[in-house]
Amino acid sequence: MLRSLFTGVTGLRSHSQWLDVIGNNIANVNTVGYKNAGVTFQDLMSQTIQGEVRPASGQGGVSVKQVGLGVTLGSIRNFFTQGALQQTGNPTDLAIQGDGFFVLSSGSDTLYTRAGAFTLDANGDLVDSVTGYQVQGASGNVTIAPGSTVAATPTTTEFFKGNLDASVADGETYALTFPAYDSLGTSRTVTLTFTKNFAAASGRWDWAATESDADIASLGGATGSLVFNTSGAISSGSTAALTVNYAAAAGATTPQSVTLDFGSASNTTPMTGYAGESTATLASQDGIASGTLQSFTIGSDGSVTGFYSNGMNQVLDTLRLAGFANPGGLLKAGANLYKETGNSGTPSLGNPGAGGRGTIASGNLEMSNVDLAQEFTNLIIAQRGFQANTRVITASDEVLRELVNIVG
Repeated sequence: MLRSLFTGVTGLRSHSQWLDVIGNNIANVNTVGYKNAGVTFQDLMSQTIQGEVRPASGQGGVSVKQVGLGVTLGSIRNFFTQGALQQTGNPTDLAIQGDGFFVLSSGSDTLYTRAGAFTLDANGDLVDSVTGYQVQGASGNVTIAPGSTVAATPTTTEFFKGNLDASVADGETYALTFPAYDSLGTSRTVTLTFTKNFAAASGRWDWAATESDADIASLGGATGSLVFNTSGAISSGSTAALTVNYAAAAGATTPQSVTLDFGSASNTTPMTGYAGESTATLASQDGIASGTLQSFTIGSDGSVTGFYSNGMNQVLDTLRLAGFANPGGLLKAGANLYKETGNSGTPSLGNPGAGGRGTIASGNLEMSNVDLAQEFTNLIIAQRGFQANTRVITASDEVLRELVNIVG
C-alpha cells in the first residue's frame, strides 16, 4: 500500500481535531470568562530510505533521505488574554483585570475560575451561581449576610466645642444635652448645665451633669469647674471623669466611665470663653448603637465592606486570587472551572492587586476572549487543509487503481 494513503489519513484526523477546537471556541463566544484555545501540529516519525554519507577525500557528503509519515496534533493551548468587561450593575458580579483566578471550594476540592458570575445563597455565602461552590476569602468562605448585626460600642469620651459667653452676668446658666451609649447600644441622655461664677475666680464656669433616665441609678463626678484665661482659652478643667451607674434593670455594664473633654490636646475644637453668644454643644463622641447590615461593596483590592444602619462600615472579608506560573497547564473541569495540575504549578494565593495578581471590577463580568474574525479565518484554513488531505487520499486511490489495472 502507498504510504501517502495513510499520510492523508493522519492529515484528515489532525484537521478534524482542529475543526473541533475551532467549533468549541465559536460555541463559547459568549461564555463568561472563557479562554480560547489554539492548536499546533507536529510531523510524525519519518522513514529513512538511505542514511547520510560523510564527506571524504575528493568526494562530498550526501544527506540522509527520509519520507515523512504524516502529521499529528502537537498541542492544544489555552490563551489567557484579557477578555472585555461587560457592566452588569450587580455588585456580586466580579471581573478580574489582569492575571489570576477566583478560588472556589466545593467542600472536598478547590477549583479556580475567571467567571465571576456570583450570587448570595440563603446563608449569605458568596457562591458561584452555576455550581453553588463557595467563593474563598482571607478567612475562608466569604459571607455577606444582609440583616446581620454589628455590636454596639459604649461611649468612653465626649468631645465638646463652642463658646460660653463671658459677657453675661454671674449666675447665668447655659444647658446642653448629649447622648451616651451604654454597652448594649442604648442612647442615654445627659444634661450638662454651665453656671457663670466669675465671683469665685476670673473666667470660671461651674458645671453640673444631670439625668432623668430611670435606668441610671446615679452619676459620679457630676460636678466640676471650667476656667478660661484672659484670652478666652481653657486654663484648667479641660477634662473631667463622669461615672454612670446603671440600675440592674438596664442590663448594661456598670459602672461606665465617660471622659468629658472640653479642650484637651486631643480635642481639635476646644471650647472658648469669649464675650459672645453661648454656642457650646457636643462635637463628637465615640459610642455607637448596634446596627444591621444594609449594603456592601467589593473594592478593586478584593475588600468586602459592609455598611450598617448605625452609620458604621467595616471590612467583612477580602477575596483571594490565585496565580499560577503556567496557567496554560490548568485542567478544564467544565462549568468555567479549572483544576491544578502538575504542569500548572502550585497556586500563589493572595490579595488582588498584589504579587502580580490583577484587580477586581465589581458590577462587571469578563467576557470570552474569542476573536470571531480569527476563528472564522482558522475555520477556512482548517477546512482547506482537510480538503487537501482528501485529495491526497483520492490521488493515492487512483494510483492503486492503475496498479490493479496492470494485472487486468
